[in-house]
Order: sequence, then structure tokens, then C-alpha cells
Amino acid sequence: MSMGNESSWVGRKAVKRIGGMSDALSIAADLGFNVSPSSSSSSSSSSSSSSSPHEPPQNSSPTTAEKGQDLIRVLRELSSVQRKIADLQVELQGRKDDKNVAHLTHVSEMENKIQTLARITTILKDVIHNKDRIIARLQQPYSLDCIPVEAEYQKQFSELLMKAASDYGALTASVADFQWSQNFKEPPSVWGEMLRPIPVALASCTRYFEAMSAKRESFSALQKMRVGQFDSTVPSTPARDPSQRLPGVSDSLTSLSSE
Repeated sequence: MSMGNESSWVGRKAVKRIGGMSDALSIAADLGFNVSPSSSSSSSSSSSSSSSPHEPPQNSSPTTAEKGQDLIRVLRELSSVQRKIADLQVELQGRKDDKNVAHLTHVSEMENKIQTLARITTILKDVIHNKDRIIARLQQPYSLDCIPVEAEYQKQFSELLMKAASDYGALTASVADFQWSQNFKEPPSVWGEMLRPIPVALASCTRYFEAMSAKRESFSALQKMRVGQFDSTVPSTPARDPSQRLPGVSDSLTSLSSE
């Protein structure tokens, strides 16, 4: 990766690199390098050098040196591969972040938003410019929304409209029945089967109505009988006509009242 690409991802947290020295040593062991004896020999040589500083160092064999060079080369390749993997992971994370904020950063999305805002701004400018005409038009009733009627005829006109509404509902139902009758294409036998229960239902309705009428008449007669019996039990008040009074009783009553 170039320095320009690396500088474009400044501020983003790098993903943890895969592998390490343990992975490198395991890969070296898989390739046939004897890592443990060399480390042990190096440790033993360091201990021996510390114990006897005057002894000359042991020369390593050419085979061990070649294997060490191969190990170094493999470790360098592994490090470069790990760096590339880390860079790819960073770039992948950056692309995911770009996808999440595409509606805020991409030019096409911003152009669509700018066009939408321009249309809304044009509409608002037209509304503000014609606000007086709009207000005046809203204050005036529409010719199709109301019918001008004189004040003295408004009550009768409202009643007429109510009746017209009910008649319109009945007319709508009649039109629906007429359309159903036009669409009904059944033979006369089906008509007969459908009309046969109607006389029976009418007869039962007639009997029910007669029974209700008889019951109402009986209740009214019973109420009249109760009212007449109540009137007969109430005592009648005496007549106050002076001609019907007795002479002696009336004189005594007048004398007592004068005293």
C-alpha cells in the first residue's frame, strides 16, 4: 500500500495483526527448521561464555547458517504478508464506514437532496409570493360547496335538504335493487322457490299483528275499568247551591258565623 492510501485512513483504529513470533516459530518448525536446539545451544553458549570468558566461541556449521538465512527470509515474508492483511482489513473497515455514511458523503445522494430542497424552496417562494391571493380565495366560499339561500328560507331549505337526502338514500337502494334484478338470470323455477316462503311469512306477521292489537285493546279496556272503579269509590261533595239548603240549618249557620 502506498503512503497516500495509508494517510487516507488516518485516525482509524488499525485492526490487530494476525500472528506473532510464536506463529513464525511454528511455521519455521513446519518447514523443517530446528528452532529449539539452536535456542538451547545459544543459551548454553551464552552461559558458557559467561562462565569462561576466555574460551573461544564455537563456529556454527554452514548448514545451520543457511537454515538461519532461510528462517529470516520466511519471517520477513510473513511480516510483509501480515502488514498487507492488516492494511486490507483497515481498508475493508473504511469501505464499510463509507457505506454507512454514503447518504451524507456521496455526491449523488447530495445532488438528490439538493434538487429536492430546490423544489421545496420554489414551492415555498410561490406560496409566499401569492399569500394574499390564497388568503382571499380561502375566505371566499366555493360555488360548488354552498348554495346561496335567503335568511327567511334557510329553515325550509334545510328541511328540504334532509328530505332530499333520505329520498336519495332510498333512490340509491332502489337502483341497487334494479341492478340486482338485471343481473339475476335464474329460471322461473328458482323464482318460485324464492317466493314460496313469502306468503307464509306474511300470514304469520298478520296473526302476530292481530294478537298485538287484541292485547292492546284488552289493556285499554282494563285501564278504563280501573279508572271507572276509582271514580265510583270517590265520595261526592255536597252542593253549595243556596236553594238546596234547609231554612233552619242555614239560619243557624249564619248566626253562628256572625257571632
